[in-house]
Amino acid sequence: MKNISILFLLFSIISYSQTEKTKSKKDFNDKIVDFAIENCEEKFIELPDLYDTTTEKIANDKNEKLILAEKLINRGFKEINWGRGNHPLGPRIIDLTLRKGDCECDVIKIYYSTANESQYKMTEKIKCRKINN
Repeated sequence: MKNISILFLLFSIISYSQTEKTKSKKDFNDKIVDFAIENCEEKFIELPDLYDTTTEKIANDKNEKLILAEKLINRGFKEINWGRGNHPLGPRIIDLTLRKGDCECDVIKIYYSTANESQYKMTEKIKCRKINN
């Protein structure tokens, strides 16, 4: 019985620490988006560790998700332009432009090649600027 109690306690601690890690990462990503919007310096902020894992395939356009763009959309931004193409250091780059009022933001997702030919590292970067309407 004592062993079961100890195992339950350990499981609870591990579960709590993983929840806190995920929550703090979300908070950090939200702070980066807020910082980009507030400063509008037209300088990219890249988040190389935004994705925890690599991927084996590149999503098609319909299923492509950009974490930072989703955060902007949740803040009332609307997508006004998008594009995709090849990137010099990897096979794919996706570029979204979003706008809300006089603030326009570019979010870019890059699939970088890795040493393992069947794996791609994903990153995103964001920059915002004030526009004249």
